[in-house]
Amino acid sequence: MSTDTSRTTPDPSFFNGRFMVEIEQWNWALTVGLSHPRAIASQRFQGGLMYTRPVVVTGRIRAPSPHRGAQISVWISTFGRKVRFNARSGDVGRFYRNRMGDEGSPFEASLRLPEDALSHALICLSSTWKFLDIWTATNEADSAVTIYSFSEAIHPNIAEWAGPELDPPLCARPHRPGGPNPS
Repeated sequence: MSTDTSRTTPDPSFFNGRFMVEIEQWNWALTVGLSHPRAIASQRFQGGLMYTRPVVVTGRIRAPSPHRGAQISVWISTFGRKVRFNARSGDVGRFYRNRMGDEGSPFEASLRLPEDALSHALICLSSTWKFLDIWTATNEADSAVTIYSFSEAIHPNIAEWAGPELDPPLCARPHRPGGPNPS
């Protein structure tokens, strides 16, 4: 007798430190500037420039329920083939709670993506990915991200935890003539 475990809810500890983000928008930015005078020479581009090409994802927390609907900004930067990870490196990013106080998103994250995966990630962000799951190491305000994954849909075994669809953000709701403007 075989049992189908594809719809079985995982052990509650499976959700410890896990956040599900419903992606609302993303942008592939480019920032160029002069390097800080104290920057290590080998880390300067063409001797005196610094540049970054982050993918910036914005969305809202879908789960866990205490944070449902809260805004989050996620900064994704790439790393090259020479970067090596081991047990001591301990993370693939950082997750911050209330880092900016009342000024910014209640949640922020920075994730590291292999440079070779960038083109695939950009294509999928623009076509299929709707959710970002982030696992943190602790419940501290500043925590290591140990795993992250993107997906098109919510797996049935975590649908109850993820809850119903979020209401559209106010800026995405159409304006009704004669009705109040949502912005």
